[in-house]
Amino acid sequence: MSASTNINTKDIQALVKGIGLHWPKGRFFYCRFDNAAAGRALLRHLCPLTSFHDLKSHHKPDVCVNAALTHTGLVALELNNDLLYSLPEDYRDGMRRRASINGDIGVSAPAQWEDVWANGQVHLWVGVYARDEKLLEDWASGFDQWIQSNAGISVIGMQDVSRVVSSPEVPVYIDDAKSQPEKPVLLEHFGFRDGMGNPPIEGLSDKHIKGNGRLGADGEWQAFPAGEFVLGHVDTNGEIPVAPKPEAFARNGSFMVLRKLAQDVDLFRSYMQGQAEKLGQNADAIATRMVGRHRNGTPLMNSHGDYEFRYDSDPEGRVCPMGSHVRRTNPRDSFGADFGSLLVDRHRILRRAITYGKLVPTGESQVEVNGDDGQGIMFIVLNASISRQFEFVQQQWVNYGNDFNQGNDRDPIVGTRVGADKMVIPGDTGAERETVICNELQQFVRCRGGEYFFLPSLSAFEALSSDACDWRQGNEMPA
Repeated sequence: MSASTNINTKDIQALVKGIGLHWPKGRFFYCRFDNAAAGRALLRHLCPLTSFHDLKSHHKPDVCVNAALTHTGLVALELNNDLLYSLPEDYRDGMRRRASINGDIGVSAPAQWEDVWANGQVHLWVGVYARDEKLLEDWASGFDQWIQSNAGISVIGMQDVSRVVSSPEVPVYIDDAKSQPEKPVLLEHFGFRDGMGNPPIEGLSDKHIKGNGRLGADGEWQAFPAGEFVLGHVDTNGEIPVAPKPEAFARNGSFMVLRKLAQDVDLFRSYMQGQAEKLGQNADAIATRMVGRHRNGTPLMNSHGDYEFRYDSDPEGRVCPMGSHVRRTNPRDSFGADFGSLLVDRHRILRRAITYGKLVPTGESQVEVNGDDGQGIMFIVLNASISRQFEFVQQQWVNYGNDFNQGNDRDPIVGTRVGADKMVIPGDTGAERETVICNELQQFVRCRGGEYFFLPSLSAFEALSSDACDWRQGNEMPA
């Protein structure tokens, strides 16, 4: 593939940009088709998808629609074997077969996943985001009518999603009211600001927020080359990464990881309260140190705003613990400037998650608020390489702590519990705060299913929908 300094945002799906608060209501449809003709008809019905460019226009759409295919979906479209086998092994394997890599064991093991994720039956993810509930239901109703009138196509599962924003009317603190965010911020269900830390991308980001990118040799923050997240473009090594063939299929696409992560809010709060009683601290202070940020998103480190900070002045994690969630998932310069590119930059991910379920107010139980459906995050990651980016972070930083001098101790928030897990929270040098150990960490988050998808460009998606598609079996693979 040849490099290009110009990125066609009209050819890139909107999800790459991030579908934000302008479209707070959403629904995911998990689709299956019985044969290639039915699959192409479904793709044609969804064309044109919402593009990156559409979100930047003055006349923003009322409803955004994006779509991505599993490997079994591409096989069901009867694509040329040369194309199918040019796809990377991690994607072809799928998430279920790589459960051990991702720490999906115990309560998160594939045998415990929701039925929709069994037997590779999902072919297509359709993500619909709308300005309000009525617009969403109108779109869904029309889609359902179309499905019912077309043979060989079915929706085998759905998931409602939404953005949740903090407010004084819904307290999310545990025992310290002062920890409640004062200004409205996007939240996840443990009550911490969500959607922070995504890297700016050269040629795609509207503005460069200092601190979200990568540290250059001069100590200044830089945007990431597009090729780290979008195929067919230069990456941080100055190269065009290996991608599926032909170029027209891969270019401007990305590999998407989707995981349904259930959050046990009751367990999270009760554990923090128990540790607070044992250690003589308040529960919200302990939770903050485990997460690595305050509830409103303010860093524990001294910073310029919410993003521009470094860890080089805190090598022992006395300000922001080395084992905290945000430091594990984006270590910045924790390993020293000489190893930044090797151990951090090549493993960054583009996070496009959205929550499901309602916030559980302090003093109420999750069953009272959300019933048996519970609450959590539909965790979505975009990357050029699933194994180098998502799986590396999941295996080496979330579920193994050696890079952070944590030994076998895992991420205290999302790590997979395998026994008597703990987190050491160091005290400060002035002894105003003693070192404490939080023992017997609990499984606050569990995986309920998911899959690896390919998010094509709009042009590739349209080509896949055509009955005259050059990439089908029996056709000679174009260059």
